[in-house]
Amino acid sequence: MEHLDVLIIGAGLSGISAAWHLQAECTEQSYAIVEARERMGGTWDLFRYPGIRSDSDMYTLGYRFRPWQQAKAIADGPSIKAYIEHTAREFGSDRRIRYEHRMVRAEWSSANARWTIHLELGVERTPTQLTCGFLYSCARYYDYAQGYTPEWPGVACCVTGAPRS
Repeated sequence: MEHLDVLIIGAGLSGISAAWHLQAECTEQSYAIVEARERMGGTWDLFRYPGIRSDSDMYTLGYRFRPWQQAKAIADGPSIKAYIEHTAREFGSDRRIRYEHRMVRAEWSSANARWTIHLELGVERTPTQLTCGFLYSCARYYDYAQGYTPEWPGVACCVTGAPRS
């Protein structure tokens, strides 16, 4: 079974930043980035609707090691995605990304001082495993596959058109 010192989950803005820091500060550590999707960019690759943009200024949200250089501080999605991709290419972290590797479970072993990571590969979702000493989650904070609708009393009538009880 393959073992890595560090496994980064997610190849979006945060995952590419984590990779840069590992390369700069922990040069002897082995690492990989696993990305469930077929492309890097995270939110900025997934959401492509017209007018998508950051709600934070990119001078603050951008990388301190590669500051945002564009004049538009509240950037559009395609510009942010390009910034992530160019950064990953410039520093070589793009070569560490394993696309279509979906993490489904992580198990910690105190006896072995390591994580066992259960992954599904590709559209076939072929199961595989690897181990790592440090697991760094840079993954989304919401479900890309399905939106979240909270439960509110009486909401069913508004969504389904059912009569109120």
